[in-house]
Amino acid sequence: MENLDFYYRAFKDYRKETVKSNVCEKEKRAVAETDTERDKLQSTKYIVTVEEDWIKAIEDGLKFVEQAVAEERQFIRTNGEVVPIEKIRKISKDTVVHLAKHSDMITHIPEDEDATIVPDQLYMVEKLSDFAVYENRFLYMMLCYLKNFIEYRLEKIDNLRRSYVGDMSIDKKVVAKKRTLKIEMRVLEERSDNPYPIPDGECEKRVRRISDCREIINALLNTDLMQQVAKTPMIKPPIVKTNVLKMNNNFKNALALYDFIASYKGDGFSSEQVTLDFAPYSEFLSDEIAEAANLMSFVAYKAGNKLEETLELNYREEERRRKEEAEQKLIQNLNRLKKRASESGKSLEEYMLVLERRNRHLEKDSEELANVRLQLEQLLKEIEGLNSEKDELNRRVDELRRTVEQKEEEINELKQKYIEDIAALKNEHTSAIAKLKDDKDGEIAALNAEFTEKFTYTVDGYENKVAELTGEIVAANAKYQSALDECDRRIADMQFKMTDYDNEKKRLEDALDAKLKDVEQRCADTVKSEQTKSEALKMQYEKQFAELKEEAALARGELDGIRIQQGKLTPSTEYTSRERFTELEKEYEAFQKFFKKQWEFTKKEIRKTILWTKEEKKKRDGN
Repeated sequence: MENLDFYYRAFKDYRKETVKSNVCEKEKRAVAETDTERDKLQSTKYIVTVEEDWIKAIEDGLKFVEQAVAEERQFIRTNGEVVPIEKIRKISKDTVVHLAKHSDMITHIPEDEDATIVPDQLYMVEKLSDFAVYENRFLYMMLCYLKNFIEYRLEKIDNLRRSYVGDMSIDKKVVAKKRTLKIEMRVLEERSDNPYPIPDGECEKRVRRISDCREIINALLNTDLMQQVAKTPMIKPPIVKTNVLKMNNNFKNALALYDFIASYKGDGFSSEQVTLDFAPYSEFLSDEIAEAANLMSFVAYKAGNKLEETLELNYREEERRRKEEAEQKLIQNLNRLKKRASESGKSLEEYMLVLERRNRHLEKDSEELANVRLQLEQLLKEIEGLNSEKDELNRRVDELRRTVEQKEEEINELKQKYIEDIAALKNEHTSAIAKLKDDKDGEIAALNAEFTEKFTYTVDGYENKVAELTGEIVAANAKYQSALDECDRRIADMQFKMTDYDNEKKRLEDALDAKLKDVEQRCADTVKSEQTKSEALKMQYEKQFAELKEEAALARGELDGIRIQQGKLTPSTEYTSRERFTELEKEYEAFQKFFKKQWEFTKKEIRKTILWTKEEKKKRDGN
């Protein structure tokens, strides 16, 4: 639609030329006023109503999806092999356990009892992070599905909003004395890229929200985690609800969003067709269509009579005449300047220097106004910069507040997870002891004598296991307490930083208010000063314009007087129009003023002549 401005400007220029011709105006009115009852022009557009439920569901669910992606869940994959001792890089717990079970790896025992026993081979474990866990693959599949869901609906909504159908037809028959013009025209236009849809603020707001959701989804798909998951095969429904998908809050809400989108059946929007009828045409529209019809008639007539060369010659002749007329006007203006220079008693060069000084003075005033305007724009930019800084500080405060809330949620989740893990371990421990006790009672009663040593070894093993579990519980308690203390410390640090940010925010707001008041005062003083200067310049320009206007009227009057003396100007209908007669009255008034002032100068000269004659006569009589 970028060519609309070019067509509009060209059509305006075309109409400026035709309005100068009475014949063109007459033909245009004849076409515009004929057979108006058969004129037709209809336009069809659509109003789209977007439902908000699915937009809000996606917006709410994407918050949890972002947090789930940020968790970057991974699976530690363990690869182990037995290698010679000289190739061992790192010893782990698994290495010691493996060595305890495979004593055959120790083939050399030193004679000195205090010396270190060195095995020939050891078990080396390599742990690798694997991000292609089921939950991450579920997130990738859901984001792809969600992207297709949004793009499908957004494309259909945009196509409907930007659809346009225009249907125009005219059927006219214009009969003149020696010309009959029959016009039959039909224009049917269909567009899907109309940049001027029916204004609907609510729909635009919801479309913008959908676009924002799409941008968030694209950003999540471009994260490193999703890029790695994309290399693995995509999972297919039905979704296996693992413990993470059921228990983790972020993944649980992401699964709820997937279930909502997968079960959504409707389009999520509805449309209403709006048809506008412009028949009968308005006067302005009728004139425009008539101009277009006459232009089509001209093109057909020109081609039918092969008038290209003739019309081109006429066009060049008219252009040459207009150029000569412009040059003649320029010569007249130069002669007028020479006349004014001679009347002012100055040479032409001096008069031109006066005009140049006046132009420089006007240019200087314009430059001062431009400088003041530039200073005002700079002050406005400074105000915008301060407002941006204020918004940035507010944004940072909101981010810190959200971070504190997120940390509090993580602390609560850790507490709940610790309680659940302790309860699960206690239940498992109790059930294991009860089961072992039930299993071993019968065996102890039946095989007490035969397997006493084995039973003792087994009991010791379980006691050691219980001791290990107790130690792990104690370590978990210590780790939880350490994490809790660290969270309390970080919360205290955050609160201290928030206090500093609040103080800094208050200081910046006070400084901003002071600076804004100073800028407003300076702007008010500047505007007031510029208004005073502008009024003085306006009065000066109005006075100069009135003088120039009076000089022009006098010059036109002098020119008409010369033409009257030469007999080239006689009373006619040329001055009967209101504008021309008003101009003639202004010339007459200007000439009266000139005549009155000239008569005063002439009377003085007459008096001087008479007195000089009398004095001469007295001198002659005395002699």
